[in-house]
Amino acid sequence: MKNTIIIIIISSIILTSCNEGKSGVSIIFTGDVILDRGVKDKILLHGDSLLVNSIKRTAESDFLVINYEGTFTNSEIAQDDLYNFKTDENSALLLKQSGVTHVSIANNHIYDYGQIGFENTIDALTKSKLIALGEMCEPEIIQRGNAKCAILSASLTSNNDSLCISTIEQLKSSIKVFDSQNPAVPLILYIHWGLELQPNPENWQRELANDLVRLGVDAIIGHHPHVVQKIEFIDDKPIFYSVGNYVADAYLTDTDKSYTVEFTVTDRITDIKIRPVIIDGYFPKPLNPKEQISNIKYYLSHSEGICALQISDGWIIKAIENVNFQEHTNLWFFAENQTIAAIKRLQSGANLLTIFSQNEKSNTVSLNGELSELHISDINNDGFSDVLIGISKKVKFDPVINKRINIYSYQNRNLQALWLGTRFIHNIESFNIRKTENINYLTTLEIDENGERFQGVYKWDDFGFALWELNKINTNENY
Repeated sequence: MKNTIIIIIISSIILTSCNEGKSGVSIIFTGDVILDRGVKDKILLHGDSLLVNSIKRTAESDFLVINYEGTFTNSEIAQDDLYNFKTDENSALLLKQSGVTHVSIANNHIYDYGQIGFENTIDALTKSKLIALGEMCEPEIIQRGNAKCAILSASLTSNNDSLCISTIEQLKSSIKVFDSQNPAVPLILYIHWGLELQPNPENWQRELANDLVRLGVDAIIGHHPHVVQKIEFIDDKPIFYSVGNYVADAYLTDTDKSYTVEFTVTDRITDIKIRPVIIDGYFPKPLNPKEQISNIKYYLSHSEGICALQISDGWIIKAIENVNFQEHTNLWFFAENQTIAAIKRLQSGANLLTIFSQNEKSNTVSLNGELSELHISDINNDGFSDVLIGISKKVKFDPVINKRINIYSYQNRNLQALWLGTRFIHNIESFNIRKTENINYLTTLEIDENGERFQGVYKWDDFGFALWELNKINTNENY
């Protein structure tokens, strides 16, 4: 009897430990997949394993979501369009063998071969035990253990009027209904939108993204342009306007640069990771860490308020204000104001700062001390970017370790110290930038020797900062 009790206790401990070790469910999203034209010819020439292995090498996850541009059909009745894509239904089984679990059909090619092509495609996906996204008006809930989220697939392009969601009004309605019924379930929008081959989203897309976040969307991943577009956060929600191609005959400029997006989901979206790939001979190919760096700079070149930090199998994406330099990495890239600031941490503990802007590279500056935050802004309002860094260290006139704000100005490929100030009215806890009437101000959260907290506003005044206002923060107020 005692042995039985011991075995039960040990089993419970092991089970509990396993459950505690689970980090939620991982979902990878890719860009556009086209299995016609050059891709079809390559597979016929070299075999099915070319497709299967390329996907497996670049996108292994609990769930793998792709946007399939085309149809699985033998119909010869094509719509009147310049490009119509199709392949036989056996290719759907290849996607299943590759690890794909969900296939979005909400795009401008799902009716390339009319209603028959559409129905053949749904049948092929069903036979291959793949879940079609975009056929229905409501999101698809996916779950592993207690972790779950919902994916809503929609298209706002042409030739998709027969889809359940093909207008902004239909999209908003679906989101409202779902959020009212499932407020605790994270909702990811996987959307076909924008203009092809354009490096930036349209203004209406950014406005719509704001609206959709307010309605309850927790992340947006876009496709259709066939090139990578900007990344941003809206109310801490990640927006990837376009992740580019994934399987395609990418012969036009920049259509070979791409990445996959991976979310870890528990009761919310936690880690946000991207993995750079390049389309090599129609198929995605992983890049080694050194090769990834140039691509990361390219991805961030149109982005605002984004930090990408390197990890062993990709890059974590964060909003700049959420970076604290405690992550397990030695390389960060910050993108803001059309400038990219790179921080590299050496084994000695020192940090190196380098600026990249419009294919130019600055000199490198060494930073000694513990870094806490970084912002890029024209803080002295002279028309050039400045890098503001929080550094905890001693200085000559204040031999106590405190957080300082060091500022480096970037002009004509030259990075030089603008201000290495000692302290403000009180000790700095954190800081940010505020823009009012085209003037940039430094805002601070400060704490005095009694633990009282203050919000300060400073304006650059020739050789330093002039206090604009300082207000005490009540204990029940948030900064």
